[in-house]
Order: sequence, then C-alpha cells, then structure tokens
Amino acid sequence: MSSRPKFNIHPLLAGASIVIILAGVREIAPVLNIFLVALLLAVAVSPFLTWQLRRGWPKPISLALTILIVIVIMGFVSTILGVAINNIVGKAPFYQDKIAELYHSGLSALTARGFDVSEVQQLDVFSPDKIVGYMTSFLQSIFSTFGNFFFVVLLMVFILIEFADITIKADRGEFAEDSWQNRFGDISNDLKKYVTINAVAGLVAAVADFILLLILGVDFAVLWGFLAFLFSFIPNIGFVLSVVPPALLALLEFGWGHCVLVVVGYVIFNSIIDNVVKPRFLGKEFKMSILVVFLSLLFWGWLMGAIGAILGVPLTMAVKRIVDFANKDMEADGRAVEEPVVPLPETKPGGTDAA
Repeated sequence: MSSRPKFNIHPLLAGASIVIILAGVREIAPVLNIFLVALLLAVAVSPFLTWQLRRGWPKPISLALTILIVIVIMGFVSTILGVAINNIVGKAPFYQDKIAELYHSGLSALTARGFDVSEVQQLDVFSPDKIVGYMTSFLQSIFSTFGNFFFVVLLMVFILIEFADITIKADRGEFAEDSWQNRFGDISNDLKKYVTINAVAGLVAAVADFILLLILGVDFAVLWGFLAFLFSFIPNIGFVLSVVPPALLALLEFGWGHCVLVVVGYVIFNSIIDNVVKPRFLGKEFKMSILVVFLSLLFWGWLMGAIGAILGVPLTMAVKRIVDFANKDMEADGRAVEEPVVPLPETKPGGTDAA
C-alpha cells in the first residue's frame, strides 16, 4: 500500500479553491515575480555550480564563485538598462509628437481614398499618448523586477545553497525514487535544458539584432537587443513582441526605409535561429503548438504581468511535469487498492502448514 494521503474533493470545491489561489497569486505577483526571476537565474547557473561540486570543489568556494559571476553580470546589465529606460522615458514627448504626426497623416491618407475613419478617431486606445504610455509602462513593468537587484541576488543565493545540498545528497543516493527532491531534479533538468538552449540561441539572435540596430542608428539598440533576448524564451510570439518597438522607433526617426530594414533583418536572423539552430537541440518534449504558447502567454501575462508572459512557457512546462507526477501517483494508488491482499499461510508450532 502507498503511504501517500488520498483526498476526495468535490469538483466545485476544487474549482473554488483554484480560483482563490489564482486571485492570491495575482495579488502577490510583484513579489512572486522577483522569486521567479531569482529561481530562473539559479536554474540557469546551477550547471556551473554542479560542475564544480562534482569535481570536488568545496561548496563555499563553488557558491561564492557562481554568485560572484552572476552579480557582476546582473550589475552590468541593470546599469545599462536603467540608463536606457530613463533616456527613453525622457524622450517620450518627442516620440509622442512623432506618433501623433504619423497617426494624423495616416488618417488623412485613408480619408483621401474614401475610407470612413470617424470610428477610428473615436477609439482612445489608438491615441498617441496612449501608445507611448503603453510602451513605457510595459518596459517599466519588465525592468522593475530586474531593478530589485538586491532581493533577486539574495533569493538566488538561498536557492543555490539548496541546489548545492540537493546535488550532494542526490549523488550519494540519499533520496527515494519518488521523493520530491528527485522530482524537482527532473523538473530542474528540463528547465536547465530549455533555458540553456534558448539562452544561447537568443543571445546569438540578440547580438545580431543589436548590431543591425547600431548600424542603422536606431536609438537604444542595447535595450532592444536585451528585449530580443528576453522574448526569445517565448516561441513564435516572442519574435513579434521583440521587433515591434525598434521597427516603430526606426519609423519615427528615419521613415519607412529603415523600418523595413529592421523588420527584414529581424526576420532573417530569427528565422535562422528558430528553424535551423533550435530544432537541432530542443527535443520533441519541448515542442508546443502556437495555440498552447499563445494561451500560456495570455494566462501567465494576465496572472503575473510582463514577467509572467516571458516565463510563461517554462512555467507551463513545470506545471505539466507536476500534473504528470500527480497522475502517476494516482495510478500507483489505484493499482495498490485493486491488488488483493493475499494472507500468509498459518504455520503450526512444529513448522508444518495448517490443515
């Protein structure tokens, strides 16, 4: 018999519990986002930590070296991105005027061709100030999490300490096969593979995008390159999200020619990465349909904001793994209940079987 507890919950009660949990998660999303970023960073750098530990390096030295590398990288990135965000917010009035000019010229062109644009003019969502507000708030929501530098690093330190202890004990065989430590290890290995491959491929594409924007003279090339790297973790949809801001900025600054060059360059670079490089390394278990990716983006983005959208696919993978483990446990419990208990034969004191 399995020692796992069994729960019989009414479907309505289970549904109400899920709704309450999701509401609570949405309320604490700003804090939870910091934890998720720290967890993702810890998972990303844990192979380097594991490599040191399995070669006999002392745990304090391995942890210190891993954390130092992460602090240097995060500090450099946070400084550059903080300056870029401040500059783009400062130039928001200039972009707002450019968008207004483009907006009114577009409406005039449509009116000259006989289109009725009265309904479009009434839509406040397409007004220039709204568009600029959407862009700045979206960028600030993403980088506010990365701006909590101290808390992200502190959480990552504690997570890495746990990773180190689990790695050492797992190598000694101290955990049962169905223990949560081994199962967390399986989930962690999936996330490591997914994050590592996407990070390397995304970094190559982001560097190529950055060089293209730098050559074309588009403002904030570092910022758009970093966004391209972040959105590379969102299959299919991430490319669209990464190309829209620099293409729009190129249109506002230089006109349609530069805008087309930005779009064409992004399409070429990302097509090579997504259709040639990634499929060679990502297995079938990581392939998701466009519908699943889009629903993950909507759900996690609604639940936890911009960071949830970026981490939507890894979170969906982790939830799927947990559901698979739960189904296996339920099947094992069901088999244990169905198997008849065969009583042992009674024996007489003399050692012969009872009649």
